[in-house]
This record gives sequence, C-alpha cells and structure tokens, in this order.
Amino acid sequence: MITLQVNSTPLKDVIISLSKSFEVSYSNNCGEYSLKIPEHIGKGSIRGINFENGLGLIIYNAIFKEDIRLEFTLNEVHPVKFINSIHGPLTHEFANENIKHSIEEFRCAIVASEQKNGHIIEFEKDILHEVTSVEIDRIKFSKKENCELKQWNSKLKKVLTDVEGIKQFYHVGNCGVFFKDVVKEISKYKTFILAQKLNLQSITIEMFIHQLVQYDDDSLNSEKSSVLRIQELKRVEEVGVFIKDNLSGDLSIKNLSRQTGLNPNKLQIGFKYMFSTTINEFITNVRLEQSNVLLRNKEYNVRDVVTSIGLESSSYFSKIYKNKYGITPKNYKKMFS
Repeated sequence: MITLQVNSTPLKDVIISLSKSFEVSYSNNCGEYSLKIPEHIGKGSIRGINFENGLGLIIYNAIFKEDIRLEFTLNEVHPVKFINSIHGPLTHEFANENIKHSIEEFRCAIVASEQKNGHIIEFEKDILHEVTSVEIDRIKFSKKENCELKQWNSKLKKVLTDVEGIKQFYHVGNCGVFFKDVVKEISKYKTFILAQKLNLQSITIEMFIHQLVQYDDDSLNSEKSSVLRIQELKRVEEVGVFIKDNLSGDLSIKNLSRQTGLNPNKLQIGFKYMFSTTINEFITNVRLEQSNVLLRNKEYNVRDVVTSIGLESSSYFSKIYKNKYGITPKNYKKMFS
C-alpha cells in the first residue's frame, strides 16, 4: 500500500501535495488544479477546484496499481466531505479511530471530523474509481449562506454550522439517480474553459443539494420516501418486463407498487426517468404494440385482440389505436387479410 500525506484544504493544496508525492507536475487552468496519475502508480487523473461560496469539488478518476491511502491533514477544522462513489468502492476512516467505513459503488457519504482530526481515504488497486467529493468550508459557507441557514430545519444544519468542529458526524446512504451520470456531466465543455468552470460550479451545487435532500429522505419510511435511488432502477426495469408479460393481469399502480416494494410516487418517477413516460402511458403503448402483432395474425379478430391485451371495451381500443396510428384496428387488419 502507498500512503500519502495530503493537505486537506484548499483543494489546490491537495493537488499540489499529491503532485509532489507522485513526482509529477500539476496544471492550473483558471483555478481548476489537476494532475495525471504517473504510469508506475496507475492511470487517470485527480482534479480539484474551490468556489467563493465555500464549496469545492475534488474528482478522482483513476485506476491504481497499488492500494492507495490518502491521509488528509490540516492544522484547523477540516471541511465537511460529501463523498459520492460512482464507480468502484472505497473506504473512509477518521484519523483518531481505527474503524473503516466502506463506501460501496453508488453510495453517498457525508463525513465531518471533530476539531483538527483528519480523514483517511483508501482506494483499492486494479479497480476503476470514479469518485467525487464536494468539500464544504464551514466558516466560509456559514458566512455566505447565513440568512438561508437560519431558515433551514434539517439535522444537517448543525453539521454545516459547526465551525469549530465540536462533533464528529458520519452518514452513508444510497445515491439518487442524479448521480448515475454525474461523471459524464462533469466532463462537458473541455474545450470551452468558461463554460467548463461554470458547469463544474453548477454541478457541485447540484450534488450538494441532492445529498442534502437524500439525507432527509433517508429518515423517512418507505411509503413517504421520494428520492429514487440508482439501485432501485433495476426494480423499475423489472416492472416494465412484468407489464409486457402480464397485459391481461392486474396492472394497477397499487399492484405494481406492491410487486416492486417501491411506493407509487417513486414508481412514477422511475418510469419518467427510464422510459420518459408515465406508468399508464407505458401500459397503453405496450398494449398497442402488442395489438399490432395480434392484428396481423389471421386467427385473431379485433374482439380477440381487445381481450388479449387486457382491455374490455372495443370502442375504447379503437379510439386509442386511431389516436396513435391514424387508422382504425379494423382497417389495419384488412391490410393483412
């Protein structure tokens, strides 16, 4: 394992410290500091940038040939870290403890150390790590957002306004679907520096907001939870398959919700995300697609088709069919007689 001591803030010092340890140069592109991982250690890059509102962003996109241990040190209160593991697991521990917290793929953690106690992050070798960490300078952030913080009721308020680092804090939960494509979004506008910097600032704020919302959502029971998590997309996909295989069955949202364990609100959000449509629109589209297959079969008349796709009214079927295809089912069938 390679162990590296890293200055914790500002993020330019993180990159400069790492560049010295890796014995490589770093670049400064209008306040965004970055380095390339040397070949004898691995491949990829590490980037960091701070913004005036007390927020900063560090992006790890690398594969290491040896396990890497980063020991973040600072002679003052450390920033709060909002760590998001998009690809590949990592571990976090507080320097004054010997307890490793695993942050698996598609998991989001919020960590705050007490006083000058540091953070230790470890990356496993031979695995692609795509990890972002939104860093919150508590003093700067509290001053900049003082009015808004006074009106905020979340439990995280105490963490972000703990400018003296009195209390340690750790929380991990499943990432919402926003984080699924965040690495791709971060990489936009590579050739347009102004747009790239504004994009990074915008995404940093969005990631911060999404984790604040996720944290509050984690405290709700499954019926009230509204943040769709990346791991739950598989269940949404399975519902789509279930609908296609059970057109004549009970396709009420209540039953589909029971099948997946996702509440109706989350299920609707999932269908919008995955299929760009509502559940009822998805069911209707699948029924109409299947009806075309059956209408081309000489053994089925229109009434048989209606029953087979789970509808009761032939007139309703004719109406929605014509609305979609501009022709009646009867006339479509005649084309194959």
